[in-house]
Amino acid sequence: MSASDQTAARLLNLIIALMVHPRGLSREQLMAAGEIAEERTFERTKEALRSALGVALEESDQGHYRLGAQGYAMPPLQFTPPEHAAIALALGAWRGSEVEWAARAALTKLAPLTAPDPDAPGSHPTDDQPTGADPAEGLDMALYAPAEGANQLITAIAECRRVDFDYVTGATGQLARRRLEPWRLTKRGGTWYAYGFDLDRRAERVYNLNRIIGPVKVVGPAAAFTAPDPELVGSKLKAALDGRGSGPALVRAAPRAGRVLALQGAQAEAAVPSGAGTKPRGAPTTQAPAGQEGDAGTGPNGIDGGALWRLPDADPFELAAWGRQIEVIEPAALRQEVHDRWRAAAQAHRGPARDPQAYQQPVKPARHLPKEGGAGRAARLVSLVSYLRDRDSVPLTELAARFGISPEEVHRDLYLLWTDVGRSRAGGDLLDFAWSGDEQEVALIDSQGLDRPVRLSPVEAIAVIAALRSLEQAGGLTESSAAAAARAKLEEALGAVGGIDFNLPPAGPALQEARQAIAQGRRLAFDYVNQAGQPSRRRVDPLEVFGSGDHWLMAAWDLSAQAERHFRLDRMAGLRTEPEPAETHPYRPRRTGWSGRADLVVDAVFAPRERWRAEELETLAPPLALAGGALQVRIGVVNPDWITAMALGGGGMIEVLGPPELRRRIAEAATAAFR
Repeated sequence: MSASDQTAARLLNLIIALMVHPRGLSREQLMAAGEIAEERTFERTKEALRSALGVALEESDQGHYRLGAQGYAMPPLQFTPPEHAAIALALGAWRGSEVEWAARAALTKLAPLTAPDPDAPGSHPTDDQPTGADPAEGLDMALYAPAEGANQLITAIAECRRVDFDYVTGATGQLARRRLEPWRLTKRGGTWYAYGFDLDRRAERVYNLNRIIGPVKVVGPAAAFTAPDPELVGSKLKAALDGRGSGPALVRAAPRAGRVLALQGAQAEAAVPSGAGTKPRGAPTTQAPAGQEGDAGTGPNGIDGGALWRLPDADPFELAAWGRQIEVIEPAALRQEVHDRWRAAAQAHRGPARDPQAYQQPVKPARHLPKEGGAGRAARLVSLVSYLRDRDSVPLTELAARFGISPEEVHRDLYLLWTDVGRSRAGGDLLDFAWSGDEQEVALIDSQGLDRPVRLSPVEAIAVIAALRSLEQAGGLTESSAAAAARAKLEEALGAVGGIDFNLPPAGPALQEARQAIAQGRRLAFDYVNQAGQPSRRRVDPLEVFGSGDHWLMAAWDLSAQAERHFRLDRMAGLRTEPEPAETHPYRPRRTGWSGRADLVVDAVFAPRERWRAEELETLAPPLALAGGALQVRIGVVNPDWITAMALGGGGMIEVLGPPELRRRIAEAATAAFR
C-alpha cells in the first residue's frame, strides 16, 4: 500500500476499534490497533483524528482513550438535491484559493447527506446530466482568494489561538512583526482583511492579507483568548473599513462621468451653489489629451454645463481618476485633495522614467493544491460507505460523479475498504461489499458501524457556512433560497459558526438572463455604458459570468470587435436573448476583468499606500517587491484609458514606467485636469 493508503486504513481501524471498545483502550492497545510503532507517529495520528476527521477522542489522566459523546460522525443531516447543488456552488467560491482544500474536504463529507430523488434530472447515471455535475453552468463563483496565510488565520480563529506574521505597513512600507489575536477574516472588494487584537499595540487592528510577508504562524495553546460577540466584531470591522471614504460630496460631471456616477448610486442635483467650485474667469483653455476629451458642447475645462451629482461617500481616488471629466464642488478639503493628486501624477510622469527592474520569471508560476493525504482519503472512504448505505447497488460512475474522482479511484477506495479496514488487533471485522460480475457496480453489505460521514473540521465548517451565507445574501440567484435552507440545517447541527465574512455582488436580473443564455447557447444583445461613460449597443456570444471585487462580470465574444471582452452586468440595460445560437469561441477563464492578455504591455510601480491595487491585478510576470515596500508589476492593458485613470487616481503613488507614449498621455491628462 501507499503511505496514503496506510494512513487512511490506520485512522479508520482506530475509529472502529474505539467503537468496539466503548470503555476505552490504553495507549498501548490503541497503538497496537493502528499498528503504530513510534510515539511520534501516534501523536500525529491523534491530531489527524481530532482536527481533520473531527473525532471526539477523549484522553483520561491514566492514559486511556475513548470516543466522547459526539463520537466520530456528523450529526444527523439530510439535504434536498437543490440544497446540495447550492452547497457545491457556494463552495466553488474558494476555488483557486488557499482554502480550496478545506472546501473540497467539506463537500466530500457532505456528499452522502443528500436524499435520493429518482425523479430529479441528473439523479441517475443514465440521465443526460449525471449526479454531481456542475450545478451552475456559466457561473464562476471563484474568489481566487484569500491570500496565503488564510488557512492559518482561520484555524487560529476557530481555536482562539494567536498568530505571528511579518507585515508591510501602508504608510511607511517598513516590515514589522505583528502578534495578533484574530477575531474575523473579511473580504471587502477584492481585498481580504484580518481583524483582531494586536498584543503589542494593545489595540484592535485591521491587517490587509496581501501585505503579509512570509508564513503566518499559529502559536500558543487553544482557547488562549475569548473573542468578543460576533455581532460587535462585525460592526466594529465594518466601521473600520467604511472609514476609508471622505463622506458626502457634490461634484459637477461631464455626461460620460455622470452616466457612470448614476449607475453607482449618485443623485442628481438641481443647481450649482453660488460661487462654489467654479473656474475663474480668464482661465486658459486647454486641449484634452487622448482618452480625456470633454463631451460635445462643454466649455474650456471639459465640464462647463455638466450636471451636478450628490455622492453619498466620495472616494478621492475614484474622483481623481476621472481627470477633467469631473470637478469637486464641495467639500473644499476633498476638492484640494483631488487637485493635489492630479499635480502629483503630472509630476511623477514628466520626463523619461527609470528602467524597470528585471523580472525573475517570464510567467507567474502555477499554484498547486496540497496533496489529499491519508486523513482526507479516510474522510472520503467513510463518505463512500455512508453514500452506499442508503442505496441499492450503485454504479462506480455515479460514485465518481458524486465525489469528483475517477471511477478508477473509486475502485481503489472500495478495495481498500474491502481488504484493509475493519479488522485490527483490538477487534472488529472487515467491511463487506457485493460486486457485480464486471465490478462496475457495488452494494454495501456490512459497514462495521462506519455508516455516517465524519465531522467537519473547524476550518471546513467556517468555510462552508461563510460560502452559503454569502450565496444566500447575494439575492437574485436561483440557488439563494436553497443556500439559506442548507445553512440553517448546518447551523442547527453544528451550532453557530462565524469567523469569515465575504459578500458576493448583488445579483440583478441581468445575471440570471446571462446564465440562461449560456446554458441555452444563445446570443445576447444589450445597451452598455463602459468605464469611460460611453454608451453603445452590443451583440455578444456569452461565455461565462464571474465575480470580480464588488461586481459581476460577463466574459463574452463581442461580435463587432471580433474579440473577447468583459462587461459589468450592472452597466447593462435592455438585455435580450436573441434567437440565433451562439458560436463556440476559445476561452480561458481568468482572474480579473481589467488586465491580462493584451497588446499593450505596461510596467508600473505602486507605492506602499496603493500596492493593494496591484496585488489584485492579473500580471504577466510575478510582481517584484522594491525597497521601501513598493511593488513593480507588468500587466497587459486592453484600453489605455483604464491605466491612465488609475495613475490619475493614484496621485503619484502609481507611476507608469512605460511605454513612453503612455507616460506622456498620463502627464498631459493630469496637467489638463488641474489647470
